[in-house]
Amino acid sequence: MKLPLRLSLVPLLIILAIALSSSLRAGEPMVEMLQATCRITHDGHSGTGFFVRRDKELLLVTAAHVFEESTIPECKLILREKKSGAVAARREFAIIVRKDDQPLWKKHATEDVAVIRVELPTEIEFKATPFDHILQASSSGESEIKVGQEVWLPGYPAQLEANAAGWPVLRRGSVASYPLSPVASMPTMLIDIKSFGGDSGGPLFTIINGTPHLAGIVVGMHRQTDHTTSDFEDRTIHTPLGLAIAIQPAIIAQTIDLLKH
Repeated sequence: MKLPLRLSLVPLLIILAIALSSSLRAGEPMVEMLQATCRITHDGHSGTGFFVRRDKELLLVTAAHVFEESTIPECKLILREKKSGAVAARREFAIIVRKDDQPLWKKHATEDVAVIRVELPTEIEFKATPFDHILQASSSGESEIKVGQEVWLPGYPAQLEANAAGWPVLRRGSVASYPLSPVASMPTMLIDIKSFGGDSGGPLFTIINGTPHLAGIVVGMHRQTDHTTSDFEDRTIHTPLGLAIAIQPAIIAQTIDLLKH
């Protein structure tokens, strides 16, 4: 029996409503990743950083070389400012990273990770990753990261901002190296993702039960280098391999713990 059109549309509308609701929920973790990320600039250089909340402290984490390349006391963060009834606007905010030529950040003893305490104006729109959402290692050093695990990278490749409001560019990849344990012996890993200069310090997130968890930090990339020589020129060509070098999240937690001292 053929149902009236008005009745046959009801199940369809219900399905569409459920699908739309699921789509919105699926997008929320991605927005949280973007909100936790900022661009860091100084002296013509550009990198990426992200915010972590531990207790009442707001922390900015990035690759240590992003701060070390700076020759001036401050860096600028590219953030978003809340605007009522409008899209968030781009906002530059300066932070002091050196005092009396001494760094105010803490650096991991062996890895390219740095953390600094920051305070942001109330009008800045951001979201900090809770410290307990950093994937850790077990007491035996077993990593929570698995080979093939899907990860997401918000960042600023080649100083690119996604739009006029200064949002980062979000890309998807997967963990490409094995083994990953023990973390003490395997602090770095390879990520199958397209990364470029400017992504250094970018966070890697993975989704667990619908919530972003910190799965690493990008500090470099692999590339193939070819040299060609002719009678008229010497040429060097660097070709990105689409493999980012990342540091495991347990190392990030260790670096943050340095602030306690």
